[in-house]
Order: sequence, then structure tokens, then C-alpha cells
Amino acid sequence: MGGSGNGLRARLVARAGGAPTERHWERSAVLEPRRVPRVPELISDAGGLAFHPSALDLPYEPLDRRDPAVEMLAAWLEGRAGSSPLRKNAQRPSSSTWDGWRLIARTGTEALFALGMPPDLVMVAVQKDARRGTWSRADKTAGRPLRVTRDGIRASSWRLDPTYEPRTDDTVLRILVMEQTYAGGKRADGRVLDPDLFEDERELILSMFVTPREGFQMRSPNPETPVRVALSQPVGNRQLVDGALYEPSR
Repeated sequence: MGGSGNGLRARLVARAGGAPTERHWERSAVLEPRRVPRVPELISDAGGLAFHPSALDLPYEPLDRRDPAVEMLAAWLEGRAGSSPLRKNAQRPSSSTWDGWRLIARTGTEALFALGMPPDLVMVAVQKDARRGTWSRADKTAGRPLRVTRDGIRASSWRLDPTYEPRTDDTVLRILVMEQTYAGGKRADGRVLDPDLFEDERELILSMFVTPREGFQMRSPNPETPVRVALSQPVGNRQLVDGALYEPSR
């Protein structure tokens, strides 16, 4: 009787806090995961281009001083970013200015530079003005978590439904997704995409993605969104892992 009362109390408290009810679960989307390798294809800290995790392990190579994107990086490091580092007759920065910095991602109009390794990773993104042809600093980040990224969307964190105890023979997971971007305090119903799944005999690593809402969104806390994930085989005794964050030490 005591256990039953505690369970009822927990459900009432959860309902008062806006947690999904059984009706929400019955109406929640059923998603079929996509099989992926253990190492994600792309990761990002939201400060610049997404990149493959192997870029963090590449051997150090000196940056090209003649590269305008590199000169913009050096100008910012030296406190000269307010003026054009490409002005005529400008003195080129010394190579020591960018010691340890490496280029980890590049397109025709963007470049991402990094210093160090997680959790002390510092990254600077620079971008090119297509009309003027000049480069400027777009963003600088330090110590931000690296999230798995798919089609430009960073993975959102999730947890199992705390009101349901998974069984080894379950083939459907009840997942609560916490959307990564602001959504005006709205649930992500209809916007949660089919997740990525890596599985072996020991663990299931699940990465969830949510299509962001368009336009300006109020910075209100997002409520968790209930979804169900259909597995091709039972969970068994395997560990369930939230794959949203990339950890190089794994």
C-alpha cells in the first residue's frame, strides 16, 4: 500500500508540474531510429561550423600567414580586430601569435579555428563578407559542450520517463526530450525527428533532434516533449545512453 501511495503521489506531483500524462504518452509520436556509427559524423558547439570529431586529433600544422581568415584570427588575438587586418601595408602578425591554433573546418565564406582540447577547447569562427570580400570575427567560444549535429541541428538531451520502469523485453522506449533551442516555452510536438541510434551488445546510444521553430522565440524554459522510440529488438540488459553530447574520452 505504501509503494502504491508513493507512486500515486509522484504522478500527481508530476502532473502539477506540467509533466506528460498517460494521455500524452498515448498520443505521442512513435519514432524509428536511424542506424549510425558510434562516432558521430559531425559535432558543434554552436559557435561556428560543424566538424568531424577527428579534426580534434589531427597533427598540428602551422597556419598559412597569407590566408586572410588566418590574418583575421591573428588580428583578433592581438586586439586589432576593430581595424582591418588586411589594410594595405599592414604589418603581418608574427607566427607566435597563433601558436597552437589549428584550422578544423572551412568553407568559402567561413573558417573555424581551435586551441586546446575539451573541456578547455577554445574556438574562434571568422566569416567573409561576400560583397566586400573582407573577413571578420563571427564568434568566440570557450569550454562549451560539443553536441552531435545533423543537418545543421544540434542534438537535444533526453531522459527516460521516470514514471515507467523499462523491462528487458521492451521494444519501445518512453523518452522525454528537452529541446536544445528556445521555443517560446512550447513542447516540440511534431518537430522531433527520427533519432540516431548506435547499438551493440553492451549499450544503446540514442541521439535526439528537434527541428527549431521559425522566427524569434521567447527565452522561456522548454517543457519536455514525450515521444516513443521503436526498437528493432528488445532493450535487454544493455545500457541506455543519451548521445547528445560528444565526449572525446569515450
